[in-house]
Amino acid sequence: MKENKKVLKFKEEELFLEVSQYRNNGNLAILAYTKEEPYGNITINLSGFSVDKGEGFIDALTKDSGLEKKLIKEGIIKEVMTTVNYNMGKYDFVIFDMEKLKEYDPVGVKEYQKENEEEFE
Repeated sequence: MKENKKVLKFKEEELFLEVSQYRNNGNLAILAYTKEEPYGNITINLSGFSVDKGEGFIDALTKDSGLEKKLIKEGIIKEVMTTVNYNMGKYDFVIFDMEKLKEYDPVGVKEYQKENEEEFE
């Protein structure tokens, strides 16, 4: 499964990214894993917000840990559009580079784009 995926080196970890979508609304979902276990959510699904394909909200722990900055540096996040307040948290609304993300999870991105073909044409 992970053999076709590019490794994202962050701090002392080698991370693998998994791309899918949230079941309730089809929004982009990105998770990070080490070889042994889940590392954490990259995105968070904020109900009540409508986002286009390839866009999403960054989980607060991802931002606080510095992983968001790493994703920007690697070109996976193209742009931070704004920060939104939601309940007790603040979350960055970003645009992902789907071609760059494909390097880290070719199968997941392909499935995500297949489910949302009209948006990626």
